[in-house]
Amino acid sequence: MEDFFEDNLGGLFDEAFDNKSTELTDSLNENREVYSDFSLYSEGGLKRIELCHNSQTNRKVAMATLKDHQDPHKVEVFLREAKLNAALQHPNIVPVYNIGISEKGPWFTMKFIAGKSLQDILDDLKSEVASEYTDLNTRLDIFLKVCDAIAYAHSQGVIHLDIKPDNIRISKYGDVVLCDWGLADVEATCCDEHLLEYCSVLNHDVQNHTLFGTIKGSPGYMAPEQTALLKMRKGFHTDCFSLGCLLYSLLTFERPFTGKSLEDILDNTAKCKYLKPSKINSDIPFSLEAVCIKAMSLKPENRYKDVEELQKEILAYRNGFATNAEDASFWKAVKLLYLRHRTLSLVSILAFLLLLFSAIITFSHLSLSQKNALQLAEKMSLEAEYHRKINKDSAPLFFERAEVAFKTHYLDDALNFVTSAVELDESMKSAWLLKGKLHFINGEFSETIKAIKKSESDHHIINLSETFKKYQKPGKELSVSVYLEILDILNKEKDYDIFGKMVHKIVYSNISLDNRINFCKKVILMRNPHKKKRALKFNFNEETGHLDISGTTWLRYCLCLQNFPAKSINASKTGIFNTIGFKSQKLTSLDISSTNIIELKTLENKNLKVLKVANCGIPNLSPLYGSPLEILDIRNTGIRSLNFFNEFKNLKEVHVNKGQFNSSFISKLPPKIKLIQH
Repeated sequence: MEDFFEDNLGGLFDEAFDNKSTELTDSLNENREVYSDFSLYSEGGLKRIELCHNSQTNRKVAMATLKDHQDPHKVEVFLREAKLNAALQHPNIVPVYNIGISEKGPWFTMKFIAGKSLQDILDDLKSEVASEYTDLNTRLDIFLKVCDAIAYAHSQGVIHLDIKPDNIRISKYGDVVLCDWGLADVEATCCDEHLLEYCSVLNHDVQNHTLFGTIKGSPGYMAPEQTALLKMRKGFHTDCFSLGCLLYSLLTFERPFTGKSLEDILDNTAKCKYLKPSKINSDIPFSLEAVCIKAMSLKPENRYKDVEELQKEILAYRNGFATNAEDASFWKAVKLLYLRHRTLSLVSILAFLLLLFSAIITFSHLSLSQKNALQLAEKMSLEAEYHRKINKDSAPLFFERAEVAFKTHYLDDALNFVTSAVELDESMKSAWLLKGKLHFINGEFSETIKAIKKSESDHHIINLSETFKKYQKPGKELSVSVYLEILDILNKEKDYDIFGKMVHKIVYSNISLDNRINFCKKVILMRNPHKKKRALKFNFNEETGHLDISGTTWLRYCLCLQNFPAKSINASKTGIFNTIGFKSQKLTSLDISSTNIIELKTLENKNLKVLKVANCGIPNLSPLYGSPLEILDIRNTGIRSLNFFNEFKNLKEVHVNKGQFNSSFISKLPPKIKLIQH
């Protein structure tokens, strides 16, 4: 048997361990593509991330590639991120494996973190989806690991400058990794020598908005000094502020800085204007709110001096101690001491009570104590009355803001403001009436009835609410068909105010395309006076995104078309008189020839490439200056000059009537613009 093994099987083992010729060594020696099986994972403004298989290491990795690799400045920014990230070696920082440049541009590979982003987790928590992250301590564990990553980066002289939930990934097994170092900067005064080449004073950074005085960060989570509205230098304190913003989101599931536009968000950030966490959720511990507010101080000197100090505050809270940020009173410290040492504290309290009881019996001053108590009660009563009066006096201000928001179609804000007004002063009948209207627009008929009754008004929507409240179901929106039935009644009663607000709510809600088309057709027929048996032309091609409503001369009101998913619209030979109906559409082509439109100030579609305004009374194109227009049809308009071509850098073709412009204007057109005279 031993002879058989030596003669036969022994040879197989020798072959298996012959490192001169094996499948493993052959796979490394073969001249073939290392990366294969690509699939798109995510895509941003600068780069795209793809999952692929590394044949040499036999593992799945994430590969980042530059989208615009023809721009040398963007290539420099991309490679700078890759090398800077690769220089940071920490368990909570995504590791970069390899960097290279191919025919398709630069690339780098990094570890693929299978799991979710922290933003996805917060969105689930906000939607009340049960998970292990419902527990606050679990979320604080994530925060402390992110702090570890930032503290390490700071020790190397690197500032992240883009800390936000979207850039934090949590694996299925609880690993926390901080990603996306594309905006990172290097502090030259304290970094390692090999990182000096990544300082933001390099020429490529001059071309890529990273110098002082420009925006660098993510709106909602950036520090005031990143908004370019304040002349303050960015530094390690900037990351401390963003960590405070991250803590804010972990506590409230909301971003700290919001607004109706990017300008509003940046302005609120520059002023450190945000809602305190306890205003969003009153159950948030005061200690953590105090830490959050201190980290998010407007002045850098009022923030935590470094990340380690911020971490100590979180650990102090976790271990039952008062945080420095809250400036805890003596009694708060005693309470925390009791919670940390319950048994010893109970014994001490009992001993104290015995001594106190003996002292009270020995030194009884009951009458004096009663007098002091009465005086204190009277003082508290006066203070309560004072605060009640102050709050009541502010109710009209909230109501005024609610009316402005209502008129400008910010209906959610209007409801929040008017609710605050009636909470402060229940006697405001006009505020109750507005509150009833807003609940009615939302399809909340039971709440409408309560509010209208408190307004002591006989508004007709109370009767409509009684009729339609049977359709109201908790947590569910009304169907489009029910809304159409209500709108038909409002239109017949000529209540165009509530009619318009309800239409606005529906067109900006998440409804299916079929429901949207049906809704638009029905509302157009409702709102536009018409004779019987007339046809409505409303043809929408879902594949091309083209909407054709041309030739419908009786069509004047089309606000229901706002937010419609059209890419091009032919509204020529209709009765429309303004462009408000095209708001929030991603239009690249619009034909409003032979309509009653006389101005373009309300045309907010900034991606238009084709615009036809022939036979309209439009006097000029100034509201559209700077847009990417390529084709213009301005026949028989009030436009008397062709000098606008300087304002449209992409203009290729202009349609005019013969003799509409004299030769001096025509001669000014550059050769690249084709003038077609009809």
